[in-house]
Amino acid sequence: MSSDSRRSTTRVALTLSVCAAVVAGAVSWWVQRDDTEASYGAQATASASPSAVVRPSELYSNDGGTLIARFDTDPSDACLRIPENDWGSFCSYFVAWWLDQPAFGSTPKERSDRLRGGGYRIVSSLDVSLQAAAKRHVEEQLPTGDARALSVVSVQPGTGWVEAMATNRNFRPAAPAPSPSAASSGRRAPDAEYPDTTQPLAAGGATFTGEPAGATFMMFVLAAALDKGMPLSYPIDTKPRYESRYVIAPGAPVACDGNHWCPSNVGDPAYRSGRRTMWDALGHSVVTYFVPLEERVGVQNVVTLAHLLGISFSSQADAVYARDATNWGSFTLGLSETTPLELANAYATLAADGTHCDPLPVRQVTDVDGKAVAAVGPKCGQVLRPEVARAAMDAGRCPVGDRSAFGDRCGAGTVPAAAVRATVGRPVSGQVGADVGGSDASTAMVVASPQLATAAIAARGGCLSCRFGTSEVGKVVNAVAATQRDGLASLPFRDFTAPPRALALGG
Repeated sequence: MSSDSRRSTTRVALTLSVCAAVVAGAVSWWVQRDDTEASYGAQATASASPSAVVRPSELYSNDGGTLIARFDTDPSDACLRIPENDWGSFCSYFVAWWLDQPAFGSTPKERSDRLRGGGYRIVSSLDVSLQAAAKRHVEEQLPTGDARALSVVSVQPGTGWVEAMATNRNFRPAAPAPSPSAASSGRRAPDAEYPDTTQPLAAGGATFTGEPAGATFMMFVLAAALDKGMPLSYPIDTKPRYESRYVIAPGAPVACDGNHWCPSNVGDPAYRSGRRTMWDALGHSVVTYFVPLEERVGVQNVVTLAHLLGISFSSQADAVYARDATNWGSFTLGLSETTPLELANAYATLAADGTHCDPLPVRQVTDVDGKAVAAVGPKCGQVLRPEVARAAMDAGRCPVGDRSAFGDRCGAGTVPAAAVRATVGRPVSGQVGADVGGSDASTAMVVASPQLATAAIAARGGCLSCRFGTSEVGKVVNAVAATQRDGLASLPFRDFTAPPRALALGG
């Protein structure tokens, strides 16, 4: 039943009286509510000032027309009682964001209390039409009930507004493990909870820091190299196996010459050796191009740029590596943890000519008096020169079936995400990446256009025996491409701005 049909014009005035034996007289106040509040199980709560009206804050869609949540109880509980279950992940992400905002109080408890009773009207960034489309495309590929987890997020470049956040999970608390042996039988927290979970699989948080995103991280190496002045045409003669300067344990499967890390190319046999440029190396995820490129740029510079673009390194292990990345050669393979929200936002930064905006779940917040809260708008800053970001996006057109502004630079052969350009029907840039650490435990896809960036990560979740082969990679690509197409459908056509010729071709 829609929220409109639940709403009644009948208003009920409740007069409550509180008497205290130690206080002379009586204090009374009233709370106005309607049938929609009743359907949410609203419980009237007194404010600190007995004469004040306690008014639950309300969260609306990005056009202000659809009620997403009414915070008349504990905010986390309110997200469990929303009209559409698939809005739950976004609602939970919004609550986490709100509790971190000093504009609403000096402590998380004070901020929570103000959300519950401060009477704010919050216009969110959620586009409910795009959200419905994203959820539909997720379900088409890996439906709810599948042990494997799939999450999709769309972010607007230049603002950070989060316009969709869909997963193949029901947003409700997971059932307790049936026995102590459940973990060994294939269930593990948090992304192994299925079909029900409230874990932040799309946005990440304290209980979930993400999954590996594979070759999507090669973009950060490429952008750092461009920032150092290397052009897109920068050549490296690649070999099937590369002996790097990075040190690992002797005897490891990827070690050679004692304790050196020696990664190999995988994928298209035609690209396992030969002279490559940034265009065709990114298009075909040529490992033995990006590892030496990373060495020449300096892996610490790459990690620093990735952080500026939006990768948080939230896991304990990744945070340690990020502080001193001198020997983190495998960073270019995307083995560290990230989320669809971070990945979409990082590529959105590149699509916005190097302007990074913190991810943002709200467009406007007005207080009980109708005054806008000024401190909650987009927080943006230039983190990369526009010409460098444009060059990175030009290279990113190769993995997704698009074409460089400088002609046919992507090389022969096909790539796993070659159909994205045709599906979206707009200029696109992006990358697909499987976990190439040997486990094939996850796969990621990200695609960006000037007006929207969409990313997905799929992981084996509760199916520890599952692997992500060609078929599963295709499912993730399809979900992202279809969501991106639908998100751009109503927007005017916009192409990428070409980078300077010198940064593309050198000279």
